[in-house]
Amino acid sequence: MRLRPLRPAEMAALRALHDASFDALGAAYGAAVKAAHAALVAEPAYAEEVARCDPWVAEGPDGRLLASAGWCEQEGRCRIRKVFVHPDAARQGFATRLVRAAEERSGLARFTLRAYLDAVPLYGKLGYRAVAPARMALPGGLSMPVLMMERP
Repeated sequence: MRLRPLRPAEMAALRALHDASFDALGAAYGAAVKAAHAALVAEPAYAEEVARCDPWVAEGPDGRLLASAGWCEQEGRCRIRKVFVHPDAARQGFATRLVRAAEERSGLARFTLRAYLDAVPLYGKLGYRAVAPARMALPGGLSMPVLMMERP
């Protein structure tokens, strides 16, 4: 497995990775939220948003994308973005390695993120603490609960 920047031609594979990861969340989110999230990932603006967050991927030995994470600067902090792990690669340390690599690439000292509910324990292990519950808007007027977290 190696970490590397996302290549522009890999956007379809990245979208499939994000869909598979979110779909595997299980009971944290219902079918309607999963469908709305899939619609969000399919929107043309999603690729633009991904491109703005220095996306890196974990690539398996067969060239398949296994995980992703990026970052952008927001109010002087590094905001961790687009952390997804394919269900086949879950619990193998990919998210940890990608988050730490994004933090390092940012060169910043303070970090923030919007955690999907199933990822809160992971971020807690990485030193992030809860700041406030929030809602993430989705297509079709839906939203989903998330937790804003930070690591000073």
